[in-house]
Amino acid sequence: MNDSKIAINGFFGRMGQSIFKLSKKNNFKVTVGCDKQEKLSQESEVLLLSSLSSNPDSFDVVIDFSLPEPSINVVKVCEALSKPITIGTTGFNRTQKDQLLAASKNIPLLFAPNMSLGVNATLKSISELSKLLLNYKVSIEETHHKNKIDSPSGTALKIAEVVAEARGINPEKIDIKSFREDGEIGVHKTIFKSNDDEIIIYHNAYNREIFALGALETSQWIAKQKPGFYTYKDYMEDVS
Repeated sequence: MNDSKIAINGFFGRMGQSIFKLSKKNNFKVTVGCDKQEKLSQESEVLLLSSLSSNPDSFDVVIDFSLPEPSINVVKVCEALSKPITIGTTGFNRTQKDQLLAASKNIPLLFAPNMSLGVNATLKSISELSKLLLNYKVSIEETHHKNKIDSPSGTALKIAEVVAEARGINPEKIDIKSFREDGEIGVHKTIFKSNDDEIIIYHNAYNREIFALGALETSQWIAKQKPGFYTYKDYMEDVS
């Protein structure tokens, strides 16, 4: 049941608005929108806050799609308030990732560089192919909209991590090419190449709804978990 009240951090961003619009179509309860103070003069159907700590009783769980620094800040607030959080923000450095891990000792925290069911399903295939095709060279190509700040994308880095884990190698050894174009939501190609053939795992996102739905669904799931660090894979395995 979608009974946990949701606060969206990064409410007026592209993903924040996509999540909010989809929530109304799918009976999710978004009660709070959190963003920079200067953006809060806009009208909204939900309670607008510049800090979630100012009204902790108005939400049960947080969805964060912002930038690394504000994301870490809201995680600290969630930790202080004992609120679960699902994070779709990408671009974290190693220190920031360590901060997420530390916070997860006290609150349920789900971190997913990509909230799409389709992408997370392809990661399973990529892992299996990486083990089966050990003599094939693997490379990754990703294309996103020109305003995306982090490069490579969090999803491309996750694919590299999956390949590296399957093969027992360093993810930095895997070649990633990044492109930024007008209008692209997200395209990821994982290429397995030998002297004789080539296999490509290709995922193309047509719109942001696939990520928005994943964020909404995982928010309801993480709200019922014990403190810990969770991934989309944990969510998929539990609900399948």
